[in-house]
Amino acid sequence: MKHTPELLRSILDALPCPLFWKGRDLRYLGCNTAFAQLAGKEHPDQVVGLDDYQLPWRKEDSDLYRASDEKVLSTGLPQPDTEEGVWDGDGQRHWTQTSKVPLFDAQGRVFGVLGLLIDITAWRDTQTQLRLALAAGEAANRTLQAQAAAQEAMQRALAMSDLRLRTAVRGAQMVIWSLDAQGLFTFSDGGGLSDLGLTPGQNLGRSVFDVYENMPKVLEQTRRALAGEAFSTHTLVKGMHYETRFTPVHDESGTVQGTIGVALDVSERVRAQEQLEAELERTRGQLLQVERLASLGTLAAGVGHELRNISTVLDSLRGAFVECAERGVPPEREELEELERVCAHVATHGRHLMDLGRPGNAVVEPVDLRELVSGTLAMLRTAGVTRYVRVSASEPGEPLWVRASRTRVEQVLLNLVRNAADAVESVKDRPAEVRVRLFEERHAGWACCRVEDTGVGIPEENLGSIFEPWFTTKPPGRGTGLGLPVVRNLLREAGGELSVESRVGQGSAFTFRLPLCAA
Repeated sequence: MKHTPELLRSILDALPCPLFWKGRDLRYLGCNTAFAQLAGKEHPDQVVGLDDYQLPWRKEDSDLYRASDEKVLSTGLPQPDTEEGVWDGDGQRHWTQTSKVPLFDAQGRVFGVLGLLIDITAWRDTQTQLRLALAAGEAANRTLQAQAAAQEAMQRALAMSDLRLRTAVRGAQMVIWSLDAQGLFTFSDGGGLSDLGLTPGQNLGRSVFDVYENMPKVLEQTRRALAGEAFSTHTLVKGMHYETRFTPVHDESGTVQGTIGVALDVSERVRAQEQLEAELERTRGQLLQVERLASLGTLAAGVGHELRNISTVLDSLRGAFVECAERGVPPEREELEELERVCAHVATHGRHLMDLGRPGNAVVEPVDLRELVSGTLAMLRTAGVTRYVRVSASEPGEPLWVRASRTRVEQVLLNLVRNAADAVESVKDRPAEVRVRLFEERHAGWACCRVEDTGVGIPEENLGSIFEPWFTTKPPGRGTGLGLPVVRNLLREAGGELSVESRVGQGSAFTFRLPLCAA
């Protein structure tokens, strides 16, 4: 099947990825529209005849590009998946995954090099926390369009260009197709067809609505394109992930005559992203466990101190009971009441220690925020964390229901109230107070908890850093620097948010919000 130069030009210009080709002298013989825009040119013809030093690239980058081009020309071997930095015509830096293949003439001699650039700037930026995971895109060839005066020479050049285009496209993990206005395939090619169990040209003349009748999402996308909409989307076909671009084809009157589609196989990139997200989730879980253990150690130490005091009372009562037994008289009523009080105190401490030590599961259920606040404040009092601090709480008369993990909201409260108690520890010129206030923002659908203190406050230059892991203003041994980052992550995972207000010498206020829910 023959294709007009216009169709070939439309297909190549529909590619979302920049594509170029050079001669042996490393001057550009041509490119597609995407590459011309990257180079700051309005039309591909403005790139023809230039070399890399005449484009907006930096000299050191141009040296690297030409070195890799010369390697392809000298060896005749492709150079796939090279990560390169590119400065565009606007002075913006892009990161590309560049693949290059040699171009051969009819005698098998290398006469040039063809390159395909896949923009991975956004992808690369999102992976800086752990590692670079980039999907490989193999080189796609583009035709060399000879510009000859004679019609016979033009036809020969077009025939050769068509052959080279098909060779390049079939060597890349992509699928290129075109449909007419009725949805019949007029072009179908690409190395990615084999993954779909198809061969180049197999669907020519068939209706896309018959070929993909069992894939409603593909048919819905096709209808949008045939209606004149140009768009990019993500498509899952037979377990393979594709980034797909649809470009309608119009005639001179603006009537849609069909559409061109280009699909790049990004399955490896998607799998790498899923692995990175799982790794991030494991890391978040480890940070949560570290902070929980730190909280448990701090509170358990306070409970242990209280239990030592109780043991002194119990030992005194034991001596009194032994003395009564030796004299054959019953214990005094006051001594029995004291024993009852001490036993109840021990039971309270034991219950709080078990609450602290239970696994931090993430079972999501409706929880009354008022109950969590009162229980957490009691736990902190038992541990002695707020013994020398005046703590007050205000709450509405009705329950504040949120749907969240009880243990994770408890950990948020423990961190915020404990931090507030630490902040007022060194205050001498005003009362050391911590105020916990519960309220609704019903118009926004929030249940809110505000933890205020009259402490030292946070310097303005530190406010932007308090949520960074390992940052702490506490003395060595008093904090891990993970409390606030963990608190913010816990709230975000529950659909909530955290805000802070602070003034040096006056105190701070942390407010967290969680979505209201029905009981």
